Amino acid sequence: MNAQRWITGSVALVLLGASSLWLYRSSGVSAAADEKDLITVQRVDFPLVVSAPGVLEAAKNVSIGPPRIQNEYRFKLTRMIEEGKQVSEGDFLMEFDGSDISRRMRDRTTSFQQVQEEYQKKRSDFDIQVRDLKLQLDQARSDYDKLENKLSAQAEIESAIVIAETKIRRDTAKRKVELLERKLKALTESGRLDLQISLSNERHYKRHMDVLLDAMDALTITAPVSGVVIYKRDWNNEARQVGSNVFIMDTVMELPDLSTLRAKIMVDEVDVGKVQVGQDAQVSVDAVQAKVFKGKVTYLSAILKQAAYDRPQKIAEALVVFHPEDTKTLRPGMSMRAQIQVGQHPQAIVIPLTSIVERQGRSYVQVWRPENKAYEMREVQLLMNDEFSAVVSAGLQANEKIRSKPKV
Repeated sequence: MNAQRWITGSVALVLLGASSLWLYRSSGVSAAADEKDLITVQRVDFPLVVSAPGVLEAAKNVSIGPPRIQNEYRFKLTRMIEEGKQVSEGDFLMEFDGSDISRRMRDRTTSFQQVQEEYQKKRSDFDIQVRDLKLQLDQARSDYDKLENKLSAQAEIESAIVIAETKIRRDTAKRKVELLERKLKALTESGRLDLQISLSNERHYKRHMDVLLDAMDALTITAPVSGVVIYKRDWNNEARQVGSNVFIMDTVMELPDLSTLRAKIMVDEVDVGKVQVGQDAQVSVDAVQAKVFKGKVTYLSAILKQAAYDRPQKIAEALVVFHPEDTKTLRPGMSMRAQIQVGQHPQAIVIPLTSIVERQGRSYVQVWRPENKAYEMREVQLLMNDEFSAVVSAGLQANEKIRSKPKV
């Protein structure tokens, strides 16, 4: 036990001695100061920022998918416009396979032609039957009139037996006329109903043919508005392509209004309390190097949600709207990172992180002492940093000069 304590104490003494030696040697560094190596410490207003990742989206966006066709729920893509192409209203976007609809169209056309032929035959037969019945009726009426006239003439000159015989023949002729009239009426009514059924069948198939013609036209999708074509990705981040099967509710592509582009960002739950609507933000887009877009926070969700199904991190969604400027190079779906200014340290001493050297959890800078013409290694207390600069809370004064990159 004593031996272990002795070893621990010895190691501590060695480390302390090494640290003291390093500080002694560093504080005594002497060299001619090169102005380009020196930084004059100044007080500036240092912004407090919250950094959050996100993607670009368009506030106004038209989703394009398969057409709404009765009893059609799955479609196959046969042609597509290239992604990123600028289109105007009415321009071609995509086309779906119409072979099944074409087959049904052929079947309906055949049925329609058959119904038409059937109607024409029925109409012809009906006309012939009506004409024959009318001829028979005309003949029966003529026979009846003759017998009626004959009976009137026989009333005074013929015997009762002849008159009775003529009456029987007249009554028979009258019944024949009445029978043919009823038969003609029945034939006319039944024929009319039969022709109406045929016409109804004809209209039925014609209506189906019109629907199928409209469906075939609907399989070619054109742009309802002007915009830039963006393919819609699925859960696996894959876009549809020629040959893909698409279901009725799927979105294949989108036409965003690029003038309404905004940044949709995910603010970590630890920073949500700092972000407010109206704060300034700067957006850096991964695909557009060396350019920063300015904007303002216009929305912050009041409810936190899980960042992703496989990430338990909680986030709040926020929207940053860009100031009017050139955003033609931006596209929805691009990854970006927003720097939201949530406050500032007024008149703080700020130095670059490259001027700081870390030793055993403590921060040091090399301060130029013109009276000694040497650098002094001095410990400083840091309040915070933004990965580029650090705010110094103690250890430095304004107008002092430090080495931009310490040498030890």
